Amino acid sequence: MRWIVSLSIALVCAVTACGGAQIPTHNGYKPKEAKPWKKPKALKFDDKGEAKAEGDLSYPDMRRARWYELSLPSSGQLTLALNSNGPGEGVNDDFDLGMEVLDPSYRVISKSDLEDEDAHNIDKKKTLVELAPGKYLVHLYLQGRMDTADFSLQVAFKPTAAAEMKSNFPAEVLFVPVLPQVPLQDDTPRNYHPVVVEKHGPRHVRPTPAATPAVAPAATVSARIINVQIVAGGTQITLGRGTTTGANDGMHGSIRGVPGAFQIGGCNERTCTATIKATPDQIKSSDNMVTLTP
Repeated sequence: MRWIVSLSIALVCAVTACGGAQIPTHNGYKPKEAKPWKKPKALKFDDKGEAKAEGDLSYPDMRRARWYELSLPSSGQLTLALNSNGPGEGVNDDFDLGMEVLDPSYRVISKSDLEDEDAHNIDKKKTLVELAPGKYLVHLYLQGRMDTADFSLQVAFKPTAAAEMKSNFPAEVLFVPVLPQVPLQDDTPRNYHPVVVEKHGPRHVRPTPAATPAVAPAATVSARIINVQIVAGGTQITLGRGTTTGANDGMHGSIRGVPGAFQIGGCNERTCTATIKATPDQIKSSDNMVTLTP
């Protein structure tokens, strides 16, 4: 009978964890927060273009994430510095406070969590360049069910100066052809009649053939690299289509000082991407510029 009692005590301890902390089974959000990104907290920039936020998160208390909104008044550069303190040793040695930045179309343009190279860093810094004006979201989130954290987020915005904007005007502007002169008064002869063609039916006026518009040959264009990320198989670069209107899927790219050519793809209305065999340092030494050809 003694071994039966011991076995019963062991089973009770296993079920109740002998008074230890219970691992939450919920998703870390309160039921009413089905879409917490719909009500982010707005961060206001001061006269220096800086903003700051502090707080704490707790997965067990259903405070897993925090959302912030940043309104960029113009094109420019955004720098984010995140500092966090985890739940302490023995609770979750794999602790990491995740951070994402989403553009006005809710696309993730910067990410840092357990899947990225700066995982487990208590200090994280991200710099995003050549951002278009609009509303951006910053998402901070816990990744472990027993995690808690105190955090401090500092944001700085630097508008792009007009003198720093690079343009290739008028390289892509077509020359307007010489147009025929139109007299002030109608000079059609009085005895003029349009040529008609008889068909098996009503008479039809022969239409004047339309001139075939000239097609401008494709030109070499340049694009700026706005983000660099190490991925499997090389380094992924993101090109800003705001720096050129000629970037399209399938174009061939080259970087000064980096051997080999590559193709770009994944183009949308704002960016294109490509994966190349080069290190971030090699890309940085090229002034972050890419030459594109058809």
